[in-house]
Amino acid sequence: MRILIVRLGAIGDSIITTPLVRYLKQRGNEIYYLGSETAQTILQNNPHVDKFISHVRDSVPNDKLGDYFESVRAAHECDKMIDLCESIEVNLALYPNDPRSKYPKYERMEMCNKNYYEETLRIAGVDLCRPLQGDEMGRSIFQENSFFNPEIFFTSEEESEMEKFFKELSGRFVILWGLSGSSRNKTYPYSDKVIKRLIKDHGDVSVITVGDEACQILEYPICDVKRVICKSGQWSIRQSILACKYASLVVSPDTGLLHGAGAYPTPKIGLFTATTRENVTRHFLNDYSLEPEGIDCAPCFLLIYKANVQSNMAEDGLTPLCMAYGIPPQKLIERIEEVYDKRKLENANA
Repeated sequence: MRILIVRLGAIGDSIITTPLVRYLKQRGNEIYYLGSETAQTILQNNPHVDKFISHVRDSVPNDKLGDYFESVRAAHECDKMIDLCESIEVNLALYPNDPRSKYPKYERMEMCNKNYYEETLRIAGVDLCRPLQGDEMGRSIFQENSFFNPEIFFTSEEESEMEKFFKELSGRFVILWGLSGSSRNKTYPYSDKVIKRLIKDHGDVSVITVGDEACQILEYPICDVKRVICKSGQWSIRQSILACKYASLVVSPDTGLLHGAGAYPTPKIGLFTATTRENVTRHFLNDYSLEPEGIDCAPCFLLIYKANVQSNMAEDGLTPLCMAYGIPPQKLIERIEEVYDKRKLENANA
């Protein structure tokens, strides 16, 4: 069967679909994928995708997308279409104008606190309770966390270049630090303070900061700090995700980088605000993520576009409460040092 998968979202959205793509391909299907240019960046070289069809953002009015999807399916002679647009947004991350966004927090928690990877498979019609064929114990084929881990495929040239870069950092505890996401609630305001403290206290710690060009302003307070390597606006998202494989630890808000880190056993600390570990990192190996504590409105399960309008703000008027007070710097330092000490012990016993 030839299946058309439709997902027009950003980096993280396309990463979330990779377990489904693998599952369908391994069952003998031919997979066509209609996605954005950013999705193509993530899905290139993926052996489970037979054909990628690039969609130019805003090239089709929203009210015409359904007809457009159907025309693409027919043009490519696909037997089935799986439309994953708004599978996470709208369903599990609520738009501000959605009446459900005003529901009490406990109701939003009940509706939205579901794993994105599992939900994507369910929407595609996959029965997550189906037992493994021929298994006398009646186990589900989805019991292993590794089934839900995403996949990104790199060329030998990409791997070789990144290996060479990390070879220069051999023997060091390297933290790959994602500086920001799509809104202020995905920007940790104390990154510079925590990084400076770690560098001061641990002579074998190096930090690589990554993000888009706009994140370079966040690098300014630490750009001259010894053992901090600033790569925002220099590394592509593919390079940043590949670096997750070689780093000792990944620290990131809920962004495409954190989803990409889920492809590897590298320890990771997600800094959550509007979403939860259940949503994103539940199945990831070596997950040490943190959620805000003591903030009544978090998690809100909202799609945040304008934090100063949608979020309860701290006294500075710039930072949402969940990021300003929900994850204190000392708490993050202690979680990082938990991973650091574990790595030290493993190396000592090796």
